[in-house]
Amino acid sequence: MTDGPDAREAERVGLCARCRHGRRQASAKGSVFWRCQLARSDPRFRPYPPLPVRACPGFAPASPDSSSSRASGT
Repeated sequence: MTDGPDAREAERVGLCARCRHGRRQASAKGSVFWRCQLARSDPRFRPYPPLPVRACPGFAPASPDSSSSRASGT
């Protein structure tokens, strides 16, 4: 398993895959969802935005060392 999303998943997901607020979440049945952490405090953001996200006012690039925690949901 890699630290972040692979290129195919990143293309399917859009900005959330590269955003510090995006969290990859896998269900017990193997489905994968992307959750926006901004939705916790700002009602303008949907917790599970429709993918791919091509534009977002809350987008903030993730730091390179945060990709493993983002992918695991921590």
